[in-house]
Amino acid sequence: MWSKQEAKDRRVRFFTNFGVYMKKHNEEYGNKMRWVNYRTGVNSVKFRIEVDNKTAKVCIDITNENEGVRKLFFEQFEEFKKLLSNSMDELIWVKDQYLQSGFAISRIYAETDEFSMSNEAQWGELYQFIERNIVALHEFWDMSQDVFKDLEG
Repeated sequence: MWSKQEAKDRRVRFFTNFGVYMKKHNEEYGNKMRWVNYRTGVNSVKFRIEVDNKTAKVCIDITNENEGVRKLFFEQFEEFKKLLSNSMDELIWVKDQYLQSGFAISRIYAETDEFSMSNEAQWGELYQFIERNIVALHEFWDMSQDVFKDLEG
């Protein structure tokens, strides 16, 4: 088991190395692409990468505090379900998920439990899982973001 500082250092190293790994996409998608802290341009929609010692997830989080608005965004994503499902790993759709803070969100995510961040020998496979799904999500967003911007507007 690692100390808190060792665990923090490992996470920083993992995501720093992931950023370097993803530089191969810079020419195609632009040098300013922030894969880990992906900016959607829509306040209600966040793309997140979550990795721990048991699972890795690439998530679409719908974070609007208004339940009706959140539901509307979720339903819009459902309209794109086939398109998303064709390009990403199997997706899990959760209309109401409560965070530890008690805050409610909706979440759509791809997940793997085959690899562990604690095993550096598996980082390459973790990177491939994240890359496959975040690039697919980026390409989906590139085509569909205007629909979601209109919803928020």
